[in-house]
Amino acid sequence: MDKQPRCVSVGPGGLAVTVCIGQLVLLKDKKKLFTLDSLGYEPESAAVHPGGGTVAVGGADGKVRLYSVQGNTLKDDGKVLEVQGPVTDMSYSQDGAFLAVTDEKKVVTVFTVADGYAEKNEFYGHHAKVVCLSWSPDNEHFATGGMDMMVYVWTVADPDKRIKIPDTHRLHHVSGLAWLNSNTLVTTSHDASVKQWTLKI
Repeated sequence: MDKQPRCVSVGPGGLAVTVCIGQLVLLKDKKKLFTLDSLGYEPESAAVHPGGGTVAVGGADGKVRLYSVQGNTLKDDGKVLEVQGPVTDMSYSQDGAFLAVTDEKKVVTVFTVADGYAEKNEFYGHHAKVVCLSWSPDNEHFATGGMDMMVYVWTVADPDKRIKIPDTHRLHHVSGLAWLNSNTLVTTSHDASVKQWTLKI
């Protein structure tokens, strides 16, 4: 990479997008295909749709921009989604139906892809910046971790239905999340620990 990478999102067929400082890089099978500079905003996170045709990029300006993958290039679709603050993480559900976006204002916003990325719900609960997000394999739930050392498991259809895991890592914030299956969640932290949680959803 020409500039410092911030995050990478992997799509189908060896496709990947790397977010660098002031730059987006499209890769295929680990080879650089296309670089997009002079964005006019600072990218923070990206998510490749499971279908491979769309890339969502979240910015420090609290906006999500959609790009089309066209051959070996990325083309700005001109569609912009608004969230409450600078984007910290984002991910599509595994079936591609929803896009969830976390931000520094402690909010998670979910958009419905089939409805032209209409906002479905906003989710509130964290007491500090939300930093990571992961979708359950059931596509009906997702987990978020924050600087408040807490993890929430949310239900897409009902923002009030949630599971709270307080003090997930007592000394440090939650740095990563991954689902092993629809009832098992793994969390990581800068306290050098990995924890596994069995959930009753």
